[in-house]
Parts: sequence; C-alpha cells; structure tokens
Amino acid sequence: MNRRAILIVPLLLVLAGFSPAQTQINWQGHTWKVTNGGMAGVAPGDPSNVSVDASSFLHLSIVKRAGRWTAAELFTADNLGFGTYQWVVEGDVWNMEPVTVLGLFPYGPTHGIGKDATNEIDIEFSQWNNTCACNADFTVYPPVSRGHDKPSYELNFKVDKGTNLTTARMVWTSASIVFTLMSGNQPLGTTTNILKTATYTSSKTDIPQLAIPVGINLWAFKSVPRAKQSVIIRSFQYAH
Repeated sequence: MNRRAILIVPLLLVLAGFSPAQTQINWQGHTWKVTNGGMAGVAPGDPSNVSVDASSFLHLSIVKRAGRWTAAELFTADNLGFGTYQWVVEGDVWNMEPVTVLGLFPYGPTHGIGKDATNEIDIEFSQWNNTCACNADFTVYPPVSRGHDKPSYELNFKVDKGTNLTTARMVWTSASIVFTLMSGNQPLGTTTNILKTATYTSSKTDIPQLAIPVGINLWAFKSVPRAKQSVIIRSFQYAH
C-alpha cells in the first residue's frame, strides 16, 4: 500500500528542532541517506532514530522527545535493479501498534525516477490503523502512474503465527516479482519455514524496469502510537 503521498509533513514544520545526528551511514555494503524532515506519515524523520550497533544491526524507532514524535527512514545512495532483495527483521512486527508501519521497499521517486505511486515494490508490516484485517502486505507500483495512487498489484494478509525473527525477501525480474516471508534467519537461496509467499507476473508496463534506490522506514500512519516503537534490521542483502 502506498501511503507516502497521503500524509506528508510540510518541510517548514519539520526543519526546526532536530538534534544533530548522522544524515548518512554506511551499512551492509551501501551508503544510506537518512531522512531528516518530511516523510510518510504524521511524524517527520529524525536521524537520531536511526543507528547501527556493534553487531552491525540497524535500529529504527518512532519516539517522542520533548513532546514531539519523530520517525525513521533511510535510502541507499545507489540504485539497484533486478535481483534478490532480502532483509532479516528482529521484533514482533506482526503485533505493532496499529498505526505503525515498517516498510522495506525499492522506491524510485526519492532519486527522481518517476512520480510517487510509480516505480515502487513493497513489503510492509502494518495493521494500517485497523483499516484492514491484515498485518502485512505486498504491493507493486507501475513505471508510469495510473492515477489515484493505483497499484499494479496489492495483497493484504494476516499472519497469525509470526515469530520475533523474520526473513523478508523479494525476487524482482522484468516480468515477475516473488515475495516470500519466512520465520527465522534464512540464507539467500534457501526457502524454508514459509509464513507467506506470493508471485506477481505481468508485463513491463506493470512492473518497475529501472534500477532504483532501496528504502527502509518505520513510520506512523494517520496518528502517532501510544508508546515508542522499535524494530531491528539485522541484515540487508542484494544479489543480482
């Protein structure tokens, strides 16, 4: 589901009051640009909510400081194309507060490759503020806008027995995208302990065709959570 265009915090409202923190990090073989200001949802991005620990695990938070909620987002500086994308996520992403969204997604518009609601492939974990009977979704947006943020493909679903360690994978080709969620830390090339899988096959008009940056974000949909939200991304791998 693409909600990035729905609730963007105006830039003039979010530039003030940010604590100094890294706006660029090196992680998993890539340089990542950390969002400072406007992003999806009702809480702006604060680089203080993104960090890498001694184990090289990436930490993302939605947190309230001095009466103000902020969220977390980062994008690769380089563009990646067809291939296998995999994240290992630590945390109970299946039962986060209903407004919380964890997004794992190649997304072109952040580098000027198409407009919002184009050139995007999502694995997202969220209950979308209880607007669906789901806690995760797979979504694909086409190379050219269909209007009204209409995706090429969208599958919302609920995983009842999700674990605290999840491998999220997408295999992207010019004509298909295979999404797979698995429990535990699964190596590339291994498919086991499947929680959910789906394959989308279509023409080049419905699947992004250009190399685009990869984003990771933790954000608040429509309203802020009642308490701090945190997720750890243990690893990100890309193979082409």
